[in-house]
Amino acid sequence: MKRPVLFPSLPLLLCLLWTAPALAGVGMTEAEFKDAQRGRTLKAHIWYPSDGGPAARFAENAVFEGIDAVKDGPLRPGRYPLYILLHGTTGNWRNLSWLAARLAENGGVVCAADHPGYTSGDATPATVIRVWDQPLDASFLAREMLRSRFKENIDPAKVFAVGYSLGGYSALALAGARLDLRRYPAFCAENQDRSCRYFQAALPGLTEQDFAEAARDLRDKRFTAAVAIAPGFVEAFTDQSIKAIAIPVLIVGGGKDQNIPPSTHFYPRLPEFPRKVFYREIPEASHFSFMQLCKPGALKILAEEDAEFVCMDYGSDRQAIHDRLYQYIQEFLRQNGG
Repeated sequence: MKRPVLFPSLPLLLCLLWTAPALAGVGMTEAEFKDAQRGRTLKAHIWYPSDGGPAARFAENAVFEGIDAVKDGPLRPGRYPLYILLHGTTGNWRNLSWLAARLAENGGVVCAADHPGYTSGDATPATVIRVWDQPLDASFLAREMLRSRFKENIDPAKVFAVGYSLGGYSALALAGARLDLRRYPAFCAENQDRSCRYFQAALPGLTEQDFAEAARDLRDKRFTAAVAIAPGFVEAFTDQSIKAIAIPVLIVGGGKDQNIPPSTHFYPRLPEFPRKVFYREIPEASHFSFMQLCKPGALKILAEEDAEFVCMDYGSDRQAIHDRLYQYIQEFLRQNGG
């Protein structure tokens, strides 16, 4: 099997890694966006550069560390990229809050929403396998953000989709990749990874209408680049649509990912990717290493729900993984119009 060829890292990587200052320069506000046409309400958190103020703690619970930001703080004058941040299966806006704050601190407006049907508390395999609503949500959010009070501070030539897991699929769909959902059951018949086991009971219930909806062209030309972190369903994209991706795309895999192992989900497709699609891998990362930092007592709490895997990094340093991922994203965007 052909191994991926990774494009070179920047020199002096250790000198470029972000260190964790107090986030006094990050503002955060809440917003609710109602898509009347599709009957969906998206509750979002928007992170942005701020001139400072008294910081509060957000996105924290008994398991995960939170992020400091200034609630409704003043927006620092300037013109910034817009990032639409997309969570994974059974996830929520909190999962990539560490990345949202870091992007905002370094000059970006970041919108992260909960996506009904895919979010903590309302997601099931049967709802998640119907994957087309999240990329449509992302298109709606991009449109609304470009009309919002932030519009004068957003550079419309720098609108980026950044997604994790299911959100990674959505980022690729927004870039033009089209899903042939019929491929997925065949793939899972040969590959019983965690993602296949999660969807197993839902696959027989898929209808012809579901296959047709999943195959739609969800490309949105407002997005000028996309980042897909441990993305789902790469194995089920059509060959033609992958080859036709026209905007820069970065795919990041985790070498210890047992949900979406790169060896079966990514490596077989790499020869089909056009030159604008780049692949990087963090060897020490598991699937959940890309989520927020876990507290010291997290494993004991998660054990009550047989969910320890969410905070198991198999001897790796999650903070270091975050630093590497952020560095890869910044390198990619610098080289591709970010």
